Amino acid sequence: MNSLPTMPVVEALSWTLIHFIWQGAVIALLFAIAKKGLKRRSANLRYLAACLGMLTMLALPLVTFLTLRYYSPSTSIATIDPHRLIQPSKPESFRADLADYLVLGGELSGSKATPPALDRRGRFSQLAPWLTSLWLAGVVLLSLRMLGGWLYARRLKTFLTGPLSEEWQMRFAQLRRNIRVLRPVRILESALVQVPTVIGWMRPVVLIPASALVGLTPSQLEAVVAHELAHIRRYDYLVNLLQTAVEIVLFYHPAIWWLSREIRQEREHCCDDVAVEVCGDALVYARALTEIEVLRNITPRLAMAADGGSLLARIQRILGNSPSGSDRTASWLAGAIVFVTVFVPAAGAQFFTHHAETVGQAAAANVSTTAQIDAPTSSTLAEPAPEVKSSDKQSEKNHPSEMAESRAESSENVPSIETPSVETPAVETPSVKTPSVETPRSQSAGGSFIEEMAALGYTNLSVDDLIALRTFGVSAQLVRELKAYGYDKVSVKELTRLAAVGVTGQFIKDLKAAGIEQVPIESLARLAMHGVSPSLIKELADLGYKNLSADQLSQVAGHGVSPQFIRGLQSAGFKDLPLTEVVHARDHGVGAEFIKEIRERGYSSLALKDLIHMRDHGVDAEFLSSMEAGGFGHLPVEQMIRARDHGVDPGFAKQMHAAGFPNATLDQLVQMRDHGVSAAFVDSIRKSGLDNVTIEQFVRMRDHGVDAEFIGRAKSHGFQNLTIEQLIRLRDADVFN
Repeated sequence: MNSLPTMPVVEALSWTLIHFIWQGAVIALLFAIAKKGLKRRSANLRYLAACLGMLTMLALPLVTFLTLRYYSPSTSIATIDPHRLIQPSKPESFRADLADYLVLGGELSGSKATPPALDRRGRFSQLAPWLTSLWLAGVVLLSLRMLGGWLYARRLKTFLTGPLSEEWQMRFAQLRRNIRVLRPVRILESALVQVPTVIGWMRPVVLIPASALVGLTPSQLEAVVAHELAHIRRYDYLVNLLQTAVEIVLFYHPAIWWLSREIRQEREHCCDDVAVEVCGDALVYARALTEIEVLRNITPRLAMAADGGSLLARIQRILGNSPSGSDRTASWLAGAIVFVTVFVPAAGAQFFTHHAETVGQAAAANVSTTAQIDAPTSSTLAEPAPEVKSSDKQSEKNHPSEMAESRAESSENVPSIETPSVETPAVETPSVKTPSVETPRSQSAGGSFIEEMAALGYTNLSVDDLIALRTFGVSAQLVRELKAYGYDKVSVKELTRLAAVGVTGQFIKDLKAAGIEQVPIESLARLAMHGVSPSLIKELADLGYKNLSADQLSQVAGHGVSPQFIRGLQSAGFKDLPLTEVVHARDHGVGAEFIKEIRERGYSSLALKDLIHMRDHGVDAEFLSSMEAGGFGHLPVEQMIRARDHGVDPGFAKQMHAAGFPNATLDQLVQMRDHGVSAAFVDSIRKSGLDNVTIEQFVRMRDHGVDAEFIGRAKSHGFQNLTIEQLIRLRDADVFN
């Protein structure tokens, strides 16, 4: 028998792309079933299941391609001439050609027409280059899109960014320790991004928008940053890049995009769990996500930002509610099931039919003799068509009743076979009409709510809108109260936000009595979220802060500025401060107690900005007392801050005093500290034989790498009594290496 050549690469690739249509559908269906079973399990488990499905989708085309390329019969079917099998020159050559022809699933016929199977595969061989070219074009375009996104992300890391305050750097370091992120991570303020975002894998950066520093409370921002650190700990940025690569290669299949969306959604759920665990308050984090949604309305979404997934579903999950699946998900799943059940058998039959027929055809060929070669019949290769014999025709004429009765008996089996196909639409009809049944338990109650909302102008609400309204407790009474106070055209999204933060008609009435008239919806939500009450407005007015706007009141309450805090500042002599300075002092922890402690150490005439500066750099009453006890005296504030920044404290000064520098100034101590000149280094140099070395010389030796070991090597080579400058020159020239 002739050896079977391998399938051409382009044709094998085309068949691989076609076969992945049903393969991807099967994997998607299996994952949908697994997701249903893992509904009450952890988000991490569902995430792993989704990633496993994605990896399987990536592996199947590779296995299919290798199978078709190297383990499949030749597909050069269009080039085989079946007519040369009719008149072979040699019996041996004919047997080999006949065997090859049967393996390829053809038919022996005396006609000149090309067999149908060969014709179909031949036409596909001609279309294969076009199909592969279209696929490659899609891969190239999506790859360019991915490259553009990657370049833009790298630009975000460096363009219009800056470091955060020292206080936030300390908070960030504590969050890293709590979440167990061991890799070095930077946190920067960005003027381009609008939501907290993680960029990078090897050297990740957390970008915080400037608006988030003002719009979110410190606790809310900490929770969101914890979410981003969870992405870093889980290596989600790298996984997302690999996931995007799979999307590019298999872009034409809807199951890839659906499964990829599921992976991103479960990834956000996993990080949400970490954020709630770290911040300890699910409600704080849920409100932070609500604020993120407000910021997201004015910015495009980024891959690794904290706004991934469905916000409503995430908030419902965080608050302990089980979000109901939408009708669209159910419809997609039903469509996938129908797609798989209809297409899989057809594709499988197409793929395996010619292999199954080969066995029967080969057996038939073995029975036939070589004498039949000159006049072959189709019965040797295919089943003959049923015929009505003349005797049967005659008996039907003679005995029509018996033949009719025989036909009736044979037709009795038909209904039992065809009944399932007839009844199938009747079974599926209720599933199509299911969305119209809104509330199986109490349809009247659900209908009443819908009718009340429709009477208030909210007609044609979608299923998602109704779920959102019910989840956040929006009632028709709330809508009527809002209309009574002038809020006529409030969207469903705004209604859910107002209800989530606790806005009621009484709240609006109290604000109006306190002088806050008809503020925008977003400002109204912020006032409620930050707990602005009429009593707070009155106390602020009594302290001199009258006629504050809604945004100013939200800023005061959101940053924790209480009337007691303002009274403390005023009692310390800081009266008539602008509201922004009061907020600044509260953010940096400069209150009445801190001011009192600093003044007790002799710093009684400092401005508020100097006190904030000291607080930011860690200069407190304890540090001032230790510096005075260490012999530094009453240094100016800037020198105290400089000493603190460079790590010069009484302990270091005491070590240098013991090393022979009792009269070192603060600038000299800072210089030694910055260049790594320690008491141990000074002692080792002196033991090597160098005495009377000044602080500046110690600094130069340290900078050039001249240490006790180098001095000993120089002496071992015969260089005795060298000066410090000579030692530095030898070290720079790298003579002894």
